[in-house]
Amino acid sequence: MLTDIRYAVRMLLKAPVFTVIAVAALALGIGANTAIFSVVDAVLLRPLPYPHSDELVRLRERMQISAKAPVSYPSILPNEMQLIRKAEVFLPLGDLRAEKNILQRDNHPGFSALGRLKKGLTLEKARTDLDHIARDLTRRYPDSNTGRTINPRNLLDATVGDYRQNLRLLLAAVGCVLLIACANVANLQLARALARGKELAVRAAMGASRWRLMRLLLIESTVLSVAGGAAGLFIAVWSLDAIQALSPPNALRFQETRLDYFTLGFATAVALLCGILVGVWPAWRVSRLASLSGVLHEAGSRGGSDSAGRQRARSVLVVTQVALALVLLAGAGLTLKSFWRSQSAPLGFEPRGILTMTLSLPEARYDSKEKQRAFYAQLIERVEALPGVDAAAIGENVPFDETEWDSSFHITGTPPNVRGQEPSAEVNVVSPDYFKALQMPLLNGRSFGPEDGPKQPRAILIDESFARRFFPGKNPVGQHLDDNQTNDEHAPPLTIVGVVPRVRTDRPGDEFDRLALPQEYFCATQLVTTENTLLVRTTVPDPLTLAPAVVRAIQSIDPDQPVAAIATMEKNISESLATPRLTMTLLGAFAALALLLASVGLYGVMALSVSQRTREFGIRLALGAPRRDVFRLALGRGLLLVGVGMAVGLIGALAAGRALTNLLYDVGGLDPVPLLTALIALAFVTLLACWFPARRATRVDPIVALRYE
Repeated sequence: MLTDIRYAVRMLLKAPVFTVIAVAALALGIGANTAIFSVVDAVLLRPLPYPHSDELVRLRERMQISAKAPVSYPSILPNEMQLIRKAEVFLPLGDLRAEKNILQRDNHPGFSALGRLKKGLTLEKARTDLDHIARDLTRRYPDSNTGRTINPRNLLDATVGDYRQNLRLLLAAVGCVLLIACANVANLQLARALARGKELAVRAAMGASRWRLMRLLLIESTVLSVAGGAAGLFIAVWSLDAIQALSPPNALRFQETRLDYFTLGFATAVALLCGILVGVWPAWRVSRLASLSGVLHEAGSRGGSDSAGRQRARSVLVVTQVALALVLLAGAGLTLKSFWRSQSAPLGFEPRGILTMTLSLPEARYDSKEKQRAFYAQLIERVEALPGVDAAAIGENVPFDETEWDSSFHITGTPPNVRGQEPSAEVNVVSPDYFKALQMPLLNGRSFGPEDGPKQPRAILIDESFARRFFPGKNPVGQHLDDNQTNDEHAPPLTIVGVVPRVRTDRPGDEFDRLALPQEYFCATQLVTTENTLLVRTTVPDPLTLAPAVVRAIQSIDPDQPVAAIATMEKNISESLATPRLTMTLLGAFAALALLLASVGLYGVMALSVSQRTREFGIRLALGAPRRDVFRLALGRGLLLVGVGMAVGLIGALAAGRALTNLLYDVGGLDPVPLLTALIALAFVTLLACWFPARRATRVDPIVALRYE
């Protein structure tokens, strides 16, 4: 074995061009697979850092509009348990019991509950037990629990489940890249083994068994794969840095991705598997004793044509490469178009030039609504006085702030809502200049103003989708909604005073975005909240340069008031698109890599074919055949392989498009534009790969070719 390994290394060093190309192809395939597997391991496979973490479940409520609805406070949670969240400070939830709203069962302020399965209890059995509890809660509290069930999920799955489909897609994509690389190197290995036919025939004639010859070639391919795996580790390390830079900033599991013993073991296994895949077929083809005995009886010609069987086998590998490349190109095109649609989706406001930061007033110092209202009034006044500020406003549940607030509503004077089927709307609490800060036009009625004071009847604005859906054919201004944002059971109804455009508040295609809830706006002077986002519309090119002045204005009111999450609206929007951007970038890179490898493989087969048919082309030219006919003859085989590969790949691309449907935004799985673009790109590159060998066939010197005879 050691002798064979040393011999394989010497033979590879004698063919540096072949060795470099083969090692590079395998390194790209193995490196990409190792990098993506490292991410899959960190995000999906690695257990959570808790004892028996597989027993932990997250409990949310399932209702008509969502399967991930939060639970109410009267559900909760052992004191020693902590949530997986990117937080620097944890506060005891029990402190919230002083707030009357928190103790209401129909209030769901974003809470989750955690549980641990009993020993031997499955999640399905727990779900059955929880269904009984949900029915009992519905019986005991019909007003708040009708239509609600309990949805338990494994905590790991609940934490990273949103990324599962994307990572599976990427793992399948790099698997295709690896198959293309292996097919490429297998073709090269077979061509090289055929060139060594006489050497192998002599070995067979001297008594070497078929297994001995196969082992010789398999060891050589394994040495290639090990070298490719070693080089692939460097590619994997570099790729992981890029993946972490592109990954969602709040997805902590992505940031924990690393190369450890497990992933190194995976890389080693892939390298050895590649060695087998790359070498077993060429070794089996070349080591056949019948074909080797025929080699010894050859008349010493330098370039006979290969057997039809071997040509067919190499053609199958090329067709496979072209087909897989088309599948990846089509998939990358779909995700690229989806990402472009996400980026260009109408927002309903102008995000450029907006500075954002969050504030949370401590109730120890701001223990009354009057104090809270006074602080925000002073804040807006001082920030608007700063140079370079056009408008300033506060809001809760503003666009792309990673919060969601929805509530049921009832149109005053209409029949009561059916329990469990109440319509819901997204709730926003904003100051009067909010619409000016976001440059949202008023479509009907008026905006909030001085007449909407704390002791005045509550006003509300709705968006255009609310108006179309619930007030079709009539003016919604002046209509009334029951006020469900108060503890007063006899509160006067809310008056709709205006209509504004619909605003996108979450990433296009996100689960909450797909709900397409209508939107309603409360005035911050009438419905005061302690936690708000400050929005500052600036005229300076970079809004972040204004942040220090804004922070000083805040601290001039209260030196102890903390400020968090300073950013721009454009940055917040960009971060919300991190997951589709990562998928699009990686899938595009893998598709480009597949296209390169497939074209190189096609070029190699065409070049070998032209080399083997040198005498044939020389005879044709000597007999007077036009060079353009020789060109068409040489080009025809390559175009045939490309055509068959594209036909097979088209079927795979259509199937892949269907599988991608759930990951796409505003793009169908059978969208013709990405598919046509992939076909054109593949046809152009593969045509070039066929063109140069075919052109070389027309330059064969008939005298030189015939001299071989």
